[in-house]
Amino acid sequence: MKLLKVLSVLGVCSAVALTLAAQQGCSSDDTSSGGTAGAGAVPPEKPNAPATDSKDVRVFAVQNLLFGDTDRTSGAASGEAWKKYGYNLDGKLSTSKSTDICTPAEGGSKDAAVDGADGRDNSFGKNIVPIIQQLAGNDFGKSVNDSVQGGSFTVMFEVTGLKGEKQTNTGLSGQIFAGAKFDGIPENQGKKPTFTKADNWPVSGELLNGDTIESGSKVKITDAYIVNGTFVAKADKITISLVLQGQALNISINKAIITMDVAGENAGNGTIAGVIDANELITGLKSVAGSISKSLCEGTTFDNIAQQLRQFSDILSDGSNAAGQKCTGISVGLGFTGKEIGRPTKVTKSSGTGGDPCKEQPDAGKDSGSSGGQDSGSSGGQDSGTD
Repeated sequence: MKLLKVLSVLGVCSAVALTLAAQQGCSSDDTSSGGTAGAGAVPPEKPNAPATDSKDVRVFAVQNLLFGDTDRTSGAASGEAWKKYGYNLDGKLSTSKSTDICTPAEGGSKDAAVDGADGRDNSFGKNIVPIIQQLAGNDFGKSVNDSVQGGSFTVMFEVTGLKGEKQTNTGLSGQIFAGAKFDGIPENQGKKPTFTKADNWPVSGELLNGDTIESGSKVKITDAYIVNGTFVAKADKITISLVLQGQALNISINKAIITMDVAGENAGNGTIAGVIDANELITGLKSVAGSISKSLCEGTTFDNIAQQLRQFSDILSDGSNAAGQKCTGISVGLGFTGKEIGRPTKVTKSSGTGGDPCKEQPDAGKDSGSSGGQDSGSSGGQDSGTD
């Protein structure tokens, strides 16, 4: 179950990305948010519309994450659902016979690069999610969402410039916060989030420029726009830091996409897409491997997982795709729904930043807790821990 939680949050980490401008592809008859006929599965194009005159600031918190193993509308489990998640990042309709795409990693095949509906790039949903299900059971998505709704974590989108229904404007902006443990501040102790404006969800300080909310997030939303109520934003690269099982996992997401349909206090039909550099993912995951499971501390065990992850690379790390280059990125397509909450005012540091469990720990008989030792836990010690 620990493996389930970490890998699922890893999917959230991938999920915290922003939008890449639409690239040309083939025609699409998809009717989900962002589908554009004649361009494959891409976000709505930037409209020829005036900049918003609204200065209102609103915050939406992710309430549910969809990993591509269930139908977005019905919630029914489906091995084909991943095909409707994500966007056409590389502007291609890739098949196992394509000759204009990157070369698979050693031991891999072009099957990893086969697109979903209308060119959607989503190797994560197609290849990684089934592995998680084998390890942790088919209900891993429910377990992750139970954690979100219980207040363990969330992702918050702060948007400036929203107004009214079915809005169409340019010039929106904002920032993204990582939600820390909801009850990590005194006023929330013993409580769960309500996903209403009454919630003051504390922000994780690791992603801020300073020690206060006012210092701002390191993840900015610039040159965003909204088309008939569908919000779209852009960023070339975002680095996020999540504390998983007591360890900080840094993940960089390149040329990524987020869109959501804003209606009142609801953020619906959300799509989070992007590309994770396979080697960066492996490096980050290795740093927290021992916290997931001690069995992953063994080189052979983790090396096998690392090699499998590389084999599922289907795109280049910058979101492009070209023949003659080795695939280095894993495309991601997730779904989400969110609710408007109150603007956060509190900052907390992640509580778990312990040492690497894979590294040899000091002998318990020689450190704190020894009967005759002179450390902080000794009965006769002279440190601040004595009575």
